[in-house]
Amino acid sequence: MVESVIEAPDPNVLTPDSTCTELRTIIGLVEIESERWASELLVTISRASSISQLKESQIRYYEELGALVPVTSTGRTGASRLYSLGDLRRLRTLALLSKSYKPAEAAELVRRYAEQVDHSDPVAVDTLLAQERSAVADGFFLARIISQIIAAIQAEIERQVTLAREAGDIEPEACPAQAIPHVVGLIYPGLAVFDTPTPTATQVTAEAERLRRAPTEALVALHQITPCDDPADWAPEIIGATGSDDQTLLIYSRTPRPVVGLAGRSFAAYISADDLAQTVLIALDAPLPGCHAALLAQDAIEPGRVMLLDRLLSLVSAIFADFRTVAHGHSYRYRSDGFPLALTRASYANVLALVRRVIFPNDETSMAVLLVPDGLDQPDTLAILAQHGYRDDLLARAKIALHGEGQGLSGRAYILREPFVSLHAASDDRIRYGHEEDCQVALAVPLAATWGISPFGVLYLASRRPGQQLESAAIYCALVLGDVLSELLGRWWLTRLRKQQDTRLHQQMPAMLTWLDSLDARGPDYERGMAAILRLWAQIDVGEVSPLGASLALAVIDINHYRQTIQARSTDPFPVYAQLHVRAAIQRVLGVHFGQCYWFRNDHVLLVLEHYDDDRALTTVERIADQVADSPVQIPGLPEPAELITVRGAVKVLSYRSFHDLGRDGLPALRQRIDVVINLLRERAGRPTMKQTHKGDTKPEPAVFLVA
Repeated sequence: MVESVIEAPDPNVLTPDSTCTELRTIIGLVEIESERWASELLVTISRASSISQLKESQIRYYEELGALVPVTSTGRTGASRLYSLGDLRRLRTLALLSKSYKPAEAAELVRRYAEQVDHSDPVAVDTLLAQERSAVADGFFLARIISQIIAAIQAEIERQVTLAREAGDIEPEACPAQAIPHVVGLIYPGLAVFDTPTPTATQVTAEAERLRRAPTEALVALHQITPCDDPADWAPEIIGATGSDDQTLLIYSRTPRPVVGLAGRSFAAYISADDLAQTVLIALDAPLPGCHAALLAQDAIEPGRVMLLDRLLSLVSAIFADFRTVAHGHSYRYRSDGFPLALTRASYANVLALVRRVIFPNDETSMAVLLVPDGLDQPDTLAILAQHGYRDDLLARAKIALHGEGQGLSGRAYILREPFVSLHAASDDRIRYGHEEDCQVALAVPLAATWGISPFGVLYLASRRPGQQLESAAIYCALVLGDVLSELLGRWWLTRLRKQQDTRLHQQMPAMLTWLDSLDARGPDYERGMAAILRLWAQIDVGEVSPLGASLALAVIDINHYRQTIQARSTDPFPVYAQLHVRAAIQRVLGVHFGQCYWFRNDHVLLVLEHYDDDRALTTVERIADQVADSPVQIPGLPEPAELITVRGAVKVLSYRSFHDLGRDGLPALRQRIDVVINLLRERAGRPTMKQTHKGDTKPEPAVFLVA
């Protein structure tokens, strides 16, 4: 786990509440100006010799050959020479040419191509675009992978702290549930920073502080955790429907600029077992309670998460190597998680102010509003995400229903995927809040990639000015601007929905691994069940009478209509909730620590019940079926539970003598026979037959039955 050492704030860093406002402003101006000084600075001949790796005598000789004409301190012959950036480029070029050419030949080449040497070859547009695409694509991909590493580490920290609290290793008051430490940043050096896979806490803290102060050539990620509740928010359901506002900023710099955001943090390290160079330093907002090691130790992390972290770090290494080659000498910053809601509103409000001016020039009574649905799957209402010129007292209660053809112009535009306009809005009852808005003309434009898919939102434009016109050309202009807003809003939605999916992926990893293990009819979980059955057979002692008089029950439980009721209607990457629901029912009946259940084909579970006779096995599976049917499936994040589901089961009971005899021909033959039995149970559970009554009617067999 992690030993966390919190350092005092750096006294040399200007804090946000510092009184040195003027100095802070001046520092910012000087930083901007200093970027222009590189071409104006002059160096002496000794420094030019060091940079170009030419002797001073060689430099003077090349001057005599006319390859460069440095300035002098006085302008007179014999005065001290001073060399500019252009001179240094020529000298370094001459040094490299001298390996293949005589001095006179090298000087001639530099004179002939002086412009290219001084300013580099002009780069083709295609080349520039390709380089920029590579830098942007690699940078964005790096930011997203680093964001996933942060999410995985955070999920593991929460798991370990929760387990330690449940085991009594952590006192509740030492780390309450709402105070679990959070990852606030990462430093990825891209090389081995420790000589051992188990550095001490002092070594980790010292290395982290060194890299924080001079993160040259390292990747630094700053993760900001934003509270979801905003009392001043006029549409809180937007936050609930679109995920958290956490965001990750990735910084890459070739200059040793300190990262203030990580000052005074607790640090730990995760080191890949495969490669010491795959090391990441973790910054936390608080120390982990009860922990005294400097590492997230691999033997304490869930195995699936260890593999995930190691492979993500290897991916970062590969991308980072390419990224460095296209990043040139620049520093890069990437926000990997889009704009938080508050910043989105502010930026969109600025855009809407411009849109308002374009559609209604010189009209101070106009308004521009951006509305978004409460979800993209089956939305119920539209609410205001951003606005400019709208009435403040209407913001909180302006909701547009999306039932039927949709409410108001905006609801109709959303439902029917086409723009709606009103040139006489004062008397148009289609305007949802026409009386409160006092608008004269109004326009609603759906924001969608194409007219045939669910829009990302609606752009609503209106004016209160009497006699205001809304010409077709202006409406067309609004459609063009709406096309741009559609792309921006689509990216925002993609980011928000992806963040929700990230949370599920990392927090529900054990359940998802089980789900993945059960994808195939003969998947890993099924193989574990078969191995358990074969171990039971190997333990039978034919000399013992009691075990041979006992029995073994094999039961297969099938979730009814799983693909129709769960898979087809789920928007999750892994619809694990039905499986978790049935697993919980089995645990309630058989005991919390009962582990003899194995999943296959997603919706089938095999139970291996030792010492169960016919009546006990049948009664037990019936109790499980009742537990499944008596409570609804709980899906986190939804206000209403899913519908009730049911299961069917089939049971086969074998005496230990019969079970032993099945394997007399060897374990391969036993496995084949057990496979046939399980397949028969699966078919019987999944395909109920109809039984004929004594009156000639038919009725389905019961939910659970014995197979003779």
